Amino acid sequence: MDFSKLNGNERLAVYGAAASIVGAILAQIGSIYGAGGLWLSFILALAMIAIVFLPQLSPQTTLPGSKGSLMLIVGGIAAVGALLGLLAILGALALFALYGGLWFVGIVIGIVGGLVMGWAGWQEFQAEGGKFQIGSGPGAGPGAGPGGGGAPPPPPPPGAPST
Repeated sequence: MDFSKLNGNERLAVYGAAASIVGAILAQIGSIYGAGGLWLSFILALAMIAIVFLPQLSPQTTLPGSKGSLMLIVGGIAAVGALLGLLAILGALALFALYGGLWFVGIVIGIVGGLVMGWAGWQEFQAEGGKFQIGSGPGAGPGAGPGGGGAPPPPPPPGAPST
């Protein structure tokens, strides 16, 4: 994983993913009630890291869509989850002394991480031209579907019966 090969949006997404992971763990450790909805952001942070670093780690593997579109989906869901988490902690501000500081810090870090992932996904999506691309389009290669324009099948081996 060469961090220097990432563009600014990808680095921002990795920072947000790291914050979401750290926030969920701190919130879990700091409270008997757990991290709540931050576990969704935790799982999405792992997905964001995979989306960003998979092309470097395995160049022959193709993502099921453009990197910007996938980052937008994962980051958008994380951002919505973070906003819902923000609504959840508004009542907890009054009970801050009961829960302790570590839980609150973890929740806030996780929320900020989810929002940063959403913003980075949006920026990368816009940098790719703002065209949503998921799945393989026509002519994307063998197995692209009927009429996909893939490579023709290989000829039968010599001496094989013709059909």
